[in-house]
Amino acid sequence: MISKISFYIRMIRKDIRHRGWLAALSCIVLFLMMPVYTMLYLSTYTGNSSELVQYLPRLLNGAGRQYLALVIALLSVLAALTGFSYIHSREKLDFFHSLPVKRGSWFVSVYLSGLIIVLLPYVICSVLTIIVGAADMGMSAQLAGHSAEAFLGGVLAILVIYSAGTFAVMLTGKTVTGLLASLTVIAYPFIILTLITALESVFYKTFWDEIATLSSRLADYVSPLGLFMTLLEASAAGRLSFAALAAALLMSVLFTAGAVLLYRIYPSEAAGNAIAFPVISPAVKVIICIPTALYASLMIKDMMILEGNGWMFPLTLLAAVILCAVIDFIYTTDFRLLLKSWKSSLVSVAGAMFILCFFQFDLSGYDTYIPEESKVESISFLPDSFSMNFTYPDTEDLSVSGPVYFAPDDMTDTLYDLAQSGIDNLEEGITPQYVRSDADSTDKSSYITAVFGYKLPGGRVVTRQYALKYSDAAVTLETLLSSREYRQNLFPFFHIDKSAVTGISMTDVYGIWQDMKLTAEQRRALLDAYESDLLNVGADTFVRESPLGELSVDLPDPSQSDSGEFAADTEASYHSGFSDPGDRLTVTLTQLYLYPGFTDTLSLLEDYGYTIRTEIDPEDVSGITLHLSAGTMQSGVYSDMLSGLSDTAETFVYDDSSVDVTVLDEKDVSLVLKYISPYTGGLLDGGSNIYDYMDIRYKDGEVYGQSFSPYVSR
Repeated sequence: MISKISFYIRMIRKDIRHRGWLAALSCIVLFLMMPVYTMLYLSTYTGNSSELVQYLPRLLNGAGRQYLALVIALLSVLAALTGFSYIHSREKLDFFHSLPVKRGSWFVSVYLSGLIIVLLPYVICSVLTIIVGAADMGMSAQLAGHSAEAFLGGVLAILVIYSAGTFAVMLTGKTVTGLLASLTVIAYPFIILTLITALESVFYKTFWDEIATLSSRLADYVSPLGLFMTLLEASAAGRLSFAALAAALLMSVLFTAGAVLLYRIYPSEAAGNAIAFPVISPAVKVIICIPTALYASLMIKDMMILEGNGWMFPLTLLAAVILCAVIDFIYTTDFRLLLKSWKSSLVSVAGAMFILCFFQFDLSGYDTYIPEESKVESISFLPDSFSMNFTYPDTEDLSVSGPVYFAPDDMTDTLYDLAQSGIDNLEEGITPQYVRSDADSTDKSSYITAVFGYKLPGGRVVTRQYALKYSDAAVTLETLLSSREYRQNLFPFFHIDKSAVTGISMTDVYGIWQDMKLTAEQRRALLDAYESDLLNVGADTFVRESPLGELSVDLPDPSQSDSGEFAADTEASYHSGFSDPGDRLTVTLTQLYLYPGFTDTLSLLEDYGYTIRTEIDPEDVSGITLHLSAGTMQSGVYSDMLSGLSDTAETFVYDDSSVDVTVLDEKDVSLVLKYISPYTGGLLDGGSNIYDYMDIRYKDGEVYGQSFSPYVSR
C-alpha cells in the first residue's frame, strides 16, 4: 500500500505530463524574457553600476517591464484553467469523480501541479538571471538582498493570481467563461475601488487627487490585480512590507479555501453551462454590469476629450445596455433569449443611473463638507503656487499629508475660517476648475486655488481644494509666516544639512546660473546669512514682493551614500561632473529665492563679487521669442506691447490661436522686457495658470528659457 505522499507525487507527475505543453511554454517564454533578456540588456548597458544594482531586481519579476509581468499573470491563469478544465466536461467530470479518489485529493494534486508548472520555471529562470547579473557586475550583499526580495515578490504575485484563477474556474462550466471569470475576479475589486476615486475626481469640485485616497490604497491590498502590481513594484524597489506579504498570503488562502468549498459541491450538471450555479447568474450580471458600464463611460469620455459631465449619462446607459446583452448572450448563446432576463437588466441600468445621480447632485454633501472645528487637530494649507516655488529635499513626493504643511495648532482657527470662505466661494460658483480654466473673466485673476488637509483624531487626514480670494489667502499666509516654526517647516532650506553643502550657485533676472567660487568658510557664512534672513524678514516680503534671484546648493548624491539616507530630492537636477574629492556625483537643490529684504545675504554676495542684477540690459540681448497661449491672446493683457512692436517683429499664429512672437530689434527687445519678468510675484503667485513661455538669447551665446505669466495686481 502506497503512502499518501507517494500517491500525491504520482498524481502530480501524471498531471504535469498531461500538461507538458504548458510546462514547455512556461520554460521557453520565461527563459527568453528573463536570463536571455538580461544578458542582452547588460551587453549594451552603459550606465553606472549603482543604477544597475537598483534595476536588476526589476528583471526578475517584471516591475517596470509590463510584458514580463503580463506573461507571469497569463501563465498563472492558464495553469489554473488547464488544470481544472476537466470539470467543464460532463464526461470527464463523471469519469474522474467515479474513481476511488476523494474530491479533495483531486483538488490538491491538480492545484499543486499547476503551481509547479509556473513556479519551477520561474525559480530556475530567476536563478539564471541572478547568475547573469552577478557575472557581469559581481555579487554583493546588497544585490543579493534586493534580488531575493524581488524573487519573493514574484513568487507571491504568482500565488495570488493562480489562486484567484482557480477560484474563478469553480464558478463556471465552460473554459471560455472560466477565462472571463478569471479576468473578472482578478480585476473586479480593483475596478470597484479605483472607480470610486475616478467618479469623485470627475463630479466633485473640491476633490484633490494628488495623494492616494482610502479606496485607492485599499485597491493595492484587497484586489488581486492591485496586490499583484504592489508586490512586483515594492519588492523590486526593496520596499516589500509586512502588510503586502500578509495580504498576499491571506488572499491566496481565502481564494484557495473558497475554491475547495466550491469544488466539493460542484454539480455534474454544471459542466457545459456558462455559470456553474445558475441561481447566482442575475446577481453576477448586475454586479459586473454596473461598475463596468461606469468605467467604460469614463474611459470613452477621456478618450474623446468630452467636456462636462452631461455625456456620462447617455454613455453609461449605452454601455449598460450593451453589457447586459453581451452577458445574457454568454449565458444563453441565443439571441432570442436576450430579453428573458429583463429584470436584472433593468436593475443594472437603474443602478448605474442612480450612482451617476448620486455623484452628479452630490447627495452625500462631499463638496460642502467640512469637519467640525472641535474635531480638527490641525490643518495644512497648500496653495498651487507652493509646488512652483518649493522643491523639498525629501525622498517622498509633495504631499499635503506631510508634516511640512501642517500649521501650528494655535493657527488652526485662522485656516478653518479661510477654508470656510472657500466653501462660500464654491456655493457662488467660484470653483478651482474655474480658476484654472482658460475662461476669459475679469474676476478670475483675483482668486487662487489651494488644498486644505484636515487632520482628525486617529491621524486620519481629509483633503479638499477650494478657490480662495487672493486677498484672504495673502492675509492668512502672512499670519502663518509670522510663526518661526512654520517658516522652518515650509522653506526647503531648513530641510538640508548645511554642513553637507559642497557648492553654491546663483542666478538673477538674467536666468543664467553661475557657480560661485567660495571657500568653505564663505559658504558657511553665506548659508548662515540666508538662514537668518529667512527667519527674520517681514512676512509681507514673501507674499507681496517678487524674488530678485535664486540660490542653489550642491549636496552629495543620495544614491551614492553608504548609509542610504537621502540628502536631497532624487528628482532634483544632476550635475554632469564630479564636485568633491571622493568622485561622488552631486545633486542640486534649487528654488532658494532671494528677496529684496534679504539684506544680510545680498550684502555678502556683493562682498564676494556676485551682485544681483534687477533688470536685463537690452544691449546684452540678441533676440527674444515669446510663445503666448490662446488664453493670453484672448485676455488682451499684452495688446499694448504687441501693438507697439516694429515691423521687424516676426509673428506666427497657430491653429489653436496661440502666437509665437520673435523680436530682434533693440527697441522691440526693450519694450518686451518692460512687460515681462522671469519672476511673477510672491509665494501665492506663479501657480498652475502659467501657459506662456519665452526664450531670451544673449549676445554671448547663452539662452534662457522659462515659463511666465503676467503679474496681475491683486
